[in-house]
Amino acid sequence: MTRQLFAIAALALGIAACSDSNAPASNEPQRISLRFAANVGTQRFVCGQSYTGLGTTNSTATATDFMLYVSDVRLLRADGSEVPLTLVQDGRWQFENIALLDFATNTGCPSATADTNLVVTGTAPAGTYTGVRFVLGVPFNRNHGDQTTAPSPLNLSRMFWSWNAGYKFVRLDLNTTGRPTGWFIHLGSTTCSPTGSATTIPTACAEPNRPTVTLTGFDPSRNVIVADMRALVSGANLDVNNVGASGCMSAPSDTDCPPVFSSFGLPFGGAAAASQSFFRVASGT
Repeated sequence: MTRQLFAIAALALGIAACSDSNAPASNEPQRISLRFAANVGTQRFVCGQSYTGLGTTNSTATATDFMLYVSDVRLLRADGSEVPLTLVQDGRWQFENIALLDFATNTGCPSATADTNLVVTGTAPAGTYTGVRFVLGVPFNRNHGDQTTAPSPLNLSRMFWSWNAGYKFVRLDLNTTGRPTGWFIHLGSTTCSPTGSATTIPTACAEPNRPTVTLTGFDPSRNVIVADMRALVSGANLDVNNVGASGCMSAPSDTDCPPVFSSFGLPFGGAAAASQSFFRVASGT
């Protein structure tokens, strides 16, 4: 009997050992880097380079700036559940849950610096992720304040309108065939109240203009998130300006905005939001 009990105990220990070998090696969070890229269709985005066949008039355009903010980044599991990505606080490109992507260099974009940032880095529980979700823009609680005293990356004057209007969530500046002095896309919140003055801090904005982007079929270790300038302007006429400042500055009265907002996945002027086409998943290199 004793020998039988010993054999059973040994067998149980062996099974337990096999079971433990299949358990996760660690419960520690893993570091994850989400890689971004700027493209113009299949071409890589380069400041100062001219791109042809853009928009509804097959315009030629040269970019002079290209930056954007993302926030509230979440990773998606195969069952659809979300896991927040806790951003690394690097003191420059990332603050709280906000990150700045900078695709512009001063070799062709006059107001840019020599540096770019093409990655959002953070930590998340160990596991397998099959998608990503994020908000394009700056959260309301950080969108209206004094840019001159804000921490980086919220301290850039070229990404700021005013305390009342807040930040430009996306800045894409173009010189085009018909608008050689500029056709601009500046996405941000509008119709904020109370107004009073540029430094009046609002309590709400009727048009927040912060689209949520969801990308599936995305493996952080293998894929890249592409911001496609060609897709963004595919329905726009880059050679004319209908009203107000040249291009789309997000105002509800700006009739140059509907096709751009559609690409962002935002409603405009009573039209329902379409599926966004600005961002897509591509294989990494």
